[in-house]
Amino acid sequence: MGAFHARTLAGMEGIDLVALADPIAEQAESVAADTGAEPYPSPAALLGRDDVEAWLIATPTPTHPDVVARALKSGLHVLCEKPLALDPDQSHELEVLAATAGLVLQVGFWRRFSPPWVKAKQLLEEGAIGRPLMVRLAQWDADPPPAAFCDPRVSGGLAIDCGVHEFDLVEWMTGLTIESVTARNLPLVEESIRDVGDVDNLLALLDLTGGAVATVDLTRNCRYGDDVRTEILGEDGAIFVDLLPSARTRLASGAGIEIAVGSETADAVAAGIRAQAQAFAAAIDGEAVDVPGAAASSRAVVLGRAVQKSAATGVPVSLAG
Repeated sequence: MGAFHARTLAGMEGIDLVALADPIAEQAESVAADTGAEPYPSPAALLGRDDVEAWLIATPTPTHPDVVARALKSGLHVLCEKPLALDPDQSHELEVLAATAGLVLQVGFWRRFSPPWVKAKQLLEEGAIGRPLMVRLAQWDADPPPAAFCDPRVSGGLAIDCGVHEFDLVEWMTGLTIESVTARNLPLVEESIRDVGDVDNLLALLDLTGGAVATVDLTRNCRYGDDVRTEILGEDGAIFVDLLPSARTRLASGAGIEIAVGSETADAVAAGIRAQAQAFAAAIDGEAVDVPGAAASSRAVVLGRAVQKSAATGVPVSLAG
């Protein structure tokens, strides 16, 4: 993911990618050759540079707190891949550290910035489909990563590694709050994932304020491609976000179904990565930009833990209070 960030951001107006760090020398040199950034063997080796204002951190999740803290203590703004930490208390500590130092601490919920979801949220706020009644969010990955990565101690497990995007998205888009969750682990496909204590398919039902509901379905083995979909049923129609074969938002009403202007993009991930980096730069410059921070990450992790608990026990988990 770090290499994807670097290659996507290289050459962007308003952002200078000057250095990158990776302990795997071959990868560091390859990405450096593609981007023009200077390669380093570790984040610590970057601290001597006086031309760096910010770090974009895409290290393994368990290392986030230490790397983020080091950057903040060095006076650097931080954009960190999700989740900020697997422990919400650590996220809060980093939030306080950043606020005390007057630094931007942003979490990589890139879907908030990607054109299809930005357009969908705009349509919802404009009342294009009336009050939302039901939301369906799906993240289907083509193939599982190595079992060692799926280990909940490393990635947080499926409900957090993948689910945090969906849990963040449903509350951000609708403005509603998830009050309780009921979840179920589905049949396992990759046996090695069982050995590390995770699952590769799950379904969660989320009860939202006002009586609306959302479902989240996650899989690591759909085989045909990485597929992400968001569907919102309202009183007066529906909104559909699709990423395959290309990303777009569709608005459905009694008049028919149309593609929303400004929502189409060939690569929604790259578009979101670029837009979130632009928002990060704007926040550093002191502009009033709404960027997701430590609290958003903590909230998504808490929801992921609730899903895991419900799936393990077979009973709903309340999030009231």
